[in-house]
Amino acid sequence: MQPQNQERRQSSNLLASRTWSAVATSEALRRRVYLWAIVLGSVILIVTWLMQFRRPNASLYVLFGQPVILLQSLWAAWWLLRGKPLIVAERVVFVVNALAVLGQTLLAMLTDPRQIIGLTSSAYWTLVALSILSFLIFSNRQALIFSASLFALSVALPWGTLMFRGDTLSAYTELARVQVTCGVILALLSGLAWYRESFTVERGQRLSLERLAHTDPLTGLPNRRALYREIEEVLDGERQDMGGYFILLDIDHFKRVNDTYGHNVGDEVLIQLAALIRAELREGDMVGRWGGEEFLIILPGLSAEPAEHLAERLRLCIEQQAFRNGQGVTASLGVTSCAASDDSKRCIARADRALYAAKTAGRNRVVFMPEDEGRGDTQDVVLTKPV
Repeated sequence: MQPQNQERRQSSNLLASRTWSAVATSEALRRRVYLWAIVLGSVILIVTWLMQFRRPNASLYVLFGQPVILLQSLWAAWWLLRGKPLIVAERVVFVVNALAVLGQTLLAMLTDPRQIIGLTSSAYWTLVALSILSFLIFSNRQALIFSASLFALSVALPWGTLMFRGDTLSAYTELARVQVTCGVILALLSGLAWYRESFTVERGQRLSLERLAHTDPLTGLPNRRALYREIEEVLDGERQDMGGYFILLDIDHFKRVNDTYGHNVGDEVLIQLAALIRAELREGDMVGRWGGEEFLIILPGLSAEPAEHLAERLRLCIEQQAFRNGQGVTASLGVTSCAASDDSKRCIARADRALYAAKTAGRNRVVFMPEDEGRGDTQDVVLTKPV
């Protein structure tokens, strides 16, 4: 397998691993939230049932419906604790509670008109909780359809029953107030869900555009725009006595590779070289594509000797690396430090002069150009010679 394919597969595997980890973390959090909700809801169901059990005019729904809901809650807790699929528990709970809402509403049609408000009020608050669950497990459109349909039924059935019985509708203003309150809450939930979805999509698009604006599309490395930001951070660190070094690397005679083997091979050489450099850097170092066949390596907090050793190690690795079709290339590297009085242009200009010195001296070598802060000038130090 070609090295570039290995690098692409490693990147894909890393992305898949991070995505799976994020999904697993989100699912674990939802399981914990559901379990706490089940505990709290079960306590409320038991207390309500005990309070109603001794009453002579106890609600039929409370006496017989709530034990069913409690059994469903205990089953859901067992299902979640066993680590079984979360989506199954969510849908079972949704269906059972949707039936409970309809059951309470239908029961209100058959009971004493004086109890209709109490029964329907309980159904409406159950409907609010059910709507919250629906926005968690379904798409916004599906959740909106489910919530609106259940709400419409739970509103139409009580009023239809009252009209069928010939009752005076004006005597049930409390029922209308509860329904309006429930409707407002459901509308707010729908608005919040729409805003969350829109915000998530917009934020994802903004992050994608920002990533594209700061990433080289061929190698996947930071581009020049992103590198300038990192350079400023290193210069800020130098002003705080943290230090740092820059390495400007250029592939020798890269035009010959393109002219001889074609631009596709040249592109693959750049991709392989980017992966090779990344593999040699520390965590916190950065390499980016400066332009064409040039790469800029930023080494924050590094002293002179390790920076020189790294540059030489990179030169040797590139020289010994067999690229596409066995093509070998070499590279010239210019190394420079940054001073507290530097700005980005001065640092890059100094690294560029060091690179030019390496090219002039015969290529395939490292040139270190330190900053003489006392005089404000520089001197060239050739560290390696062609083998």
